[in-house]
Formats: sequence, C-alpha cells, structure tokens
Amino acid sequence: MSQEATLTQQSRVAVRKEAAGQFSRLQSAALRAAGTVVFVLAWEGAVRSGIVDRLFLAPPSAIAETIWELAGAGTLWTHILETLRATLIGFAAGTLVGVLLGFALGLMPRIGALLSPFVTTMNSMPRIALAPLFVLWFGIGLTSRVVLVFSLVVFIVLTNTMAGTQSVDGDFLRLSRLLNAKRRDIILKVVLPSTVPWIFAAMRLSFAYALAGAVVGEMFLGQRGLGYLIVAGSGVFNISQIFAALVITVCIAYVLDSAAGLLERNLLKWRPKELAR
Repeated sequence: MSQEATLTQQSRVAVRKEAAGQFSRLQSAALRAAGTVVFVLAWEGAVRSGIVDRLFLAPPSAIAETIWELAGAGTLWTHILETLRATLIGFAAGTLVGVLLGFALGLMPRIGALLSPFVTTMNSMPRIALAPLFVLWFGIGLTSRVVLVFSLVVFIVLTNTMAGTQSVDGDFLRLSRLLNAKRRDIILKVVLPSTVPWIFAAMRLSFAYALAGAVVGEMFLGQRGLGYLIVAGSGVFNISQIFAALVITVCIAYVLDSAAGLLERNLLKWRPKELAR
C-alpha cells in the first residue's frame, strides 16, 4: 500500500472517530436533558398530587414563578451579583495564594514536610463554623464573607498544587539535568506544565466550596445575596423563595463549572488524550 493511501485511510479513521465522539457527546447531552425533564415533571406531579406536602417542597412551577417575580421587581440580579462578588473575590485570592504557596512548598520538600501537618489540620477544620469569628474580626459586610470564601479555597488549592509539584515524573527531571537545563528552565518548562492539571482540578473543586461559603456567609452576615434570600424566605415560611435561591445557586455553579471545564480543555490540548480523561 502506498504512503498516500495509508495517510488517506488514517485520516478517514480519524474523521470517523471524531464523528463518533461528537455523536456520543450529543447523545449524552440528550440523555441528561431528558433525565432532567423527567425529574422536574415527577417533582411537579408529586407536589400537585399531594404525595409531598407543599410545606416541605415547592413545585417547580412555583419556583419559576418566584424567580420571575424577583426578576420583575429588579432585586434578583442584585442578590446574584452580591453572591458572585464575594465568591469571585475570595476564590481569586484563595487560588492565587494557594498556587504560590503550594508551588513554593512543593519545590522545597523539607519545608513542605515541616508544614504539611499544619496544612492538613487547617484543611480538615470546618471553616464555615468560623463565620462568627470572622464577624468579630472583620465586621459585618463583604470583607468577612470574602475571608470565609478565601479560607475554604486556599487550602484545597495549596494541597493540590503541592501534590502536583511533587508528582512530576522523575525521568523528565533526570533527563532535563542530563541536558544541563537550568533550575529556572526545569521549573518553568517541566514542573509547571505538569502541575497545571492539578491546579485546574483544585480550582474546579474549590469553586463549589467558594460558592457554598458565600451563600452560607450571607445567611449569617449578609443583607443581600442568595443566602439572604434563603434566610428571608425561611423566616416567613416562603418555601418557593428558598428553593428559588437554591436553584439559582445550582445553575450558577453548573454554568461556571462548565466554563472552567471548557477553558481547561482548551488550555491543556497538549496533553495526551488518555491523560486528559
């Protein structure tokens, strides 16, 4: 078989695999959409038929109506933006500090080993329970909520970055030294690219904690935000408002996580497909 024929056959195989992959993704999306529709209809039917008491669970139609009323009153975006502000500021600060400290401790194994028990202890601490202390230290306002989100994010990112830095393939490091690569080049061209997937994984995991921390912080400390909507709804037994705030929170988390996943796939195209899965 000629070389051109071989290349043509390989390109056809690649096109078929790509088409099969796109079909599989579309099929998965369709199944998820169908499952969501069935779940929402079952939820609506269970509440309207009286199987589940409206006092405990609001029907999706009532939740949608509440969201529409909040949007019409002009307060919905105010609450969403307030939650996003605390979430994104705390998340950005926690990610930056966590990456820098994790990278530094990963490159200095002795210091990393010395501080590892402290990092593990702080990461296992229920930091949401520290919200009252943050009020005493930073007052009622945005700062205390940002600090709460920061405390939830920084140790997750730090531990993942440390682990990623210390898990670089030893063969790559030995080969780089054999080629007389400088320490700076090893760090920038070997260690950092190997650590980036760990950082992305930590960011996607910690964002869920950041959003949850912002919402919980608003339940204790805020006068606006999705957490405040939950507290205000529970105070007057407005179940629809509580679930409306929860649904909006879930939608925000899903959209931003999907965006982060898309960014990760685009930035890490250089990785072999079997490693990127």
